[in-house]
Amino acid sequence: MALQSYDYGLRPHDNFTVIRHFHINHSHLEILNRLYTPMIGSNAIGLYHYLDQFVEFKTDSVLTHYIIMSELKINLLDFRKNMDLLEGIGLVKSFVKHDAQHSSFVYQLIQPPSAKQFFSDPMLSVYLFSEVSKQRYQQLKQHFEDKDQLDMTLFQDVTRQFTDVFKIPNQELQSDTSDIQSEETYEGLNLSRVKFDFETLYDLLQSHFVSTKIIDKEAKALIIQIATLYGLTAESMKRIILKSITSAQELSFEELRKHARTFYLIEHEQQLPKLQVKSESAQSHSSETLTKDKQSESSHWLEQLEETSPIDMLASWSESEPTPQQKYMIEELVEREQLSFGVINILLQFVMLKEDMKLPKTYILEIASNWKKKGIKTAEEAYNYALKVSQPKDEHKPSKPYYKQKHLASREMTPKWLEERDNTNQNDKSMNQTEDDEKLKSDREAFLNQLKTRWKEDTE
Repeated sequence: MALQSYDYGLRPHDNFTVIRHFHINHSHLEILNRLYTPMIGSNAIGLYHYLDQFVEFKTDSVLTHYIIMSELKINLLDFRKNMDLLEGIGLVKSFVKHDAQHSSFVYQLIQPPSAKQFFSDPMLSVYLFSEVSKQRYQQLKQHFEDKDQLDMTLFQDVTRQFTDVFKIPNQELQSDTSDIQSEETYEGLNLSRVKFDFETLYDLLQSHFVSTKIIDKEAKALIIQIATLYGLTAESMKRIILKSITSAQELSFEELRKHARTFYLIEHEQQLPKLQVKSESAQSHSSETLTKDKQSESSHWLEQLEETSPIDMLASWSESEPTPQQKYMIEELVEREQLSFGVINILLQFVMLKEDMKLPKTYILEIASNWKKKGIKTAEEAYNYALKVSQPKDEHKPSKPYYKQKHLASREMTPKWLEERDNTNQNDKSMNQTEDDEKLKSDREAFLNQLKTRWKEDTE
C-alpha cells in the first residue's frame, strides 16, 4: 500500500515555506526544461518553477497548501507524487516540524547541475538517453557544448594576480563572515543508503595483484553510481575495473563507464536502463525498516507507562502540578476501576488530546468504565484501542490518527518526563528483573493502602 498524504503529516491547512540558497539563472532553467523534463515529466518540473515564486515571500506571510491545491488544481496526493519525483532526482529537499494543531513544512530548492556535470553523471546521462532518441540526445548534448566552442588550449593565461595590482595590508583584518550565506553547488544524486560490498571487491582485486589504492574516494562514488545504475555485483565490477586500468596502473573513469555500459547492453539485449518510479508495493516495503524501529521504541515507551504513577505522568504531560480534584479523580480510578497505571496514563493522555488539555471527571470515569468492560488491562491494549476509536470515519477526509496528533507528531517517542525519570534511575539498571517486579508490586500496594486510609478518613 502506497503512502497517503496524511502519512507525511500533510494536510491542506498546514503551512509551508520555500527557500533557495542560490541565484537561479537562464542556464538553470535550460537544464531543467531540456534535460530533466524528459526524465520526470512536465508536471514535476512545473511544480519546481511554481514553488520558486514563494522564495521571495516575506517570512511573516502565512502560506498554506490550500494555495497550491487551488492554483495548480491538484489534490495533495498528486502534489506529493510530484514532490517525490523532485526529491528523488535531487532537485528538492523537504523538512517538517509537527505541532499540536498543524505541521509546518520547508521546501528547499536545490541548484541543478551544470550541463557538464549532468552529462558526466553516469546515472543522469544514461536515464536521459533512455527517455529520448539517440538523435535527440546528441542534439541536446551538442546544444550545451556549443555554448563553449572556443578552444582555449592554445592560449596562455596572462591574467594579473591581486598582489600584482594591489598593495598587501600590513595588518590582517579580522572579519566575521559567519552570517554570509554562500551559494550551494550541485552534489549529485543522493545514494547514501546504497550499499556496495567494497570488501569483497578489494579481495577480488588483490587476487589479481591490483592495488586497492586505485579505489579512492572519487572512484568509490563512481563505482556506487555505476553499480546502482546497472545492478552490478562485486564480481562484475572487478571484471570491469580490470579492463579499465591504464598502462600507468591508474583507473580510467571514462573506460570504467564505457565497459560498464557495454557489459549491461550485452546482458540486456542492447537496452539501457530506464528511470522507473517504485511501485506501490515497493514503496510500502521500503518503509518497513523504519516501521520496525518505531515499533521497538513504542514498545519501550508503553512498558515505561506501566511503571509510572499517573500523578507523575500528569504533572509532566500538562507541565503543571495536578489540582487536588485531579489527584482525587486518579485515586478514584485506581480504587474503583482497578485499572493499571499504564491504562490510566493512556486514558488521561487520550482525553487531554480530545478535550483541549482538559480533564472532565464524568467523561473520564465513563471511558474508564467502558474500557474495563472491554477487558483492557495493559497500556498496549489501551493504546491500540485509542488509535482505533480515533480513526476518521469519513475515508475521503483523512486526518492524522491519534498517535500523530500530539504524542508522536509534536513530541519525541519517549516523552521528556520519561527521559528524566530514566536518567534519575540510570544507576539502578543493574538490578535484576525480579527485584524490579517486587519493588513495583510494593509501590502499588503502598499506593492502594494510602487510598484506603484517605477514603476511611473522609467517611469518618
